[in-house]
Amino acid sequence: MLAPMNGEHSAVVVAMGVVVGAWSMLASGCSNETDASENKLPYLSEREVVETVGGGEEVSASGCECLTAGRWYRFDRLALTSIDGEDHPVISTLNNLWQADIDGRELSIMLEISEVGASEVKARVMNGARVDETETVCRLDHTVVEVVFPRSGCRLEASNESAFNVYAGTETYPKNCSTTLPVRHAIPVSRARIEGNVADDCGGIIGGKVPAGGLGQAELDKICTCLLLPGAPAEDCGALDASFDATACLGCNAKYQPLGQLLAAFGEPEWLCTTEDGAPAACITADFTAVAMEAAPSSCAQ
Repeated sequence: MLAPMNGEHSAVVVAMGVVVGAWSMLASGCSNETDASENKLPYLSEREVVETVGGGEEVSASGCECLTAGRWYRFDRLALTSIDGEDHPVISTLNNLWQADIDGRELSIMLEISEVGASEVKARVMNGARVDETETVCRLDHTVVEVVFPRSGCRLEASNESAFNVYAGTETYPKNCSTTLPVRHAIPVSRARIEGNVADDCGGIIGGKVPAGGLGQAELDKICTCLLLPGAPAEDCGALDASFDATACLGCNAKYQPLGQLLAAFGEPEWLCTTEDGAPAACITADFTAVAMEAAPSSCAQ
């Protein structure tokens, strides 16, 4: 168990809720007509998924004919299982905070099936953002990466390595801020693979895993995280200030702190992996599940 937290660690806990792991994995408004009804993310409702498939039960080498191009899935659970091969002190706290962001539509990793064959499946993985002051999620097209899964029926084997980006927050109010990384306001995850089992009715992905990925040491020092109380909406981060001149959080605001420093406060990673460029990175593994969406989300207006 984690020891009782002092003031510094409390700030770290709040901030780390928007890290990614991740596989995130995403700023002005999506184009949506005004509607007086409650905004809801288009999930297939009331569907229960039995997750024992990921625990050793065999997946059929045939089936899942329902898996077709154009289907969309959104991660409804993402949990780190190791950092540098160990149960790092931050993991349990971080996973609880991630789940709160997922449930609050502020951490959305989405997968669009783009091509389906008998022996492989191609997909586009991207991040979403919550539309300001709503529960609707739009897609951040600039975060898209394409992956290929070897396929055996309902089983999607580990994909090719790819560099993912993880965004958290709303279109206008990101929970992470970086004006110097190639994908602004998103945490880069290097050399990541994902795998999972499509449910028989194609209503979800179960037993999902991220068997490999990395958080680059240099990249973590270039991105800052908004310090909020648990459960607070991204709007509470306030507007970014282009004139804010801080060593690590240039163009953010005073509520943001360097992510690398916050992670190190829980325990410095060993940096056992490398990025695509061969630079030091913390190795990560994770589990996930995803639920089918009834329709493709709208593109964010950024």
